Amino acid sequence: MIFYNNVLAKWLLGNNKQFFMLGGLFFTKDRNLEVWEDMELRIHVRQFWECLSLTLLPALILSLWLSWWWMILALSTYHMLYWFERTLHSHSVFDWEATENCGDALYLRKRKSYAWMKWYGRKSLPLSDWDE
Repeated sequence: MIFYNNVLAKWLLGNNKQFFMLGGLFFTKDRNLEVWEDMELRIHVRQFWECLSLTLLPALILSLWLSWWWMILALSTYHMLYWFERTLHSHSVFDWEATENCGDALYLRKRKSYAWMKWYGRKSLPLSDWDE
């Protein structure tokens, strides 16, 4: 979900950033986004929910067995995978997929589930059309 013209985003973000994500929710300072920006955020939201679904069952089992704190693992999987790859390879497959396909308005309809997993952990990613 994307929250437009958000007071929290205006308060927390400086002049160089336009949005931030917290648990699959995007908060943006802008009243309206360009079509490609909106699509980029929606791709990130889909990636977040896919990462959540990967770890929800193991986190639920661990939380019932040990402690409910294990549910934080499920909610933070996207961020952990993102920052782990950024520190390891200085790029992120999540950003690459969103940037590569933000110009296609029908991408989310034709996208296969977990499309980012094909490229995760690679040392280099193909050049984006936007990089030219």
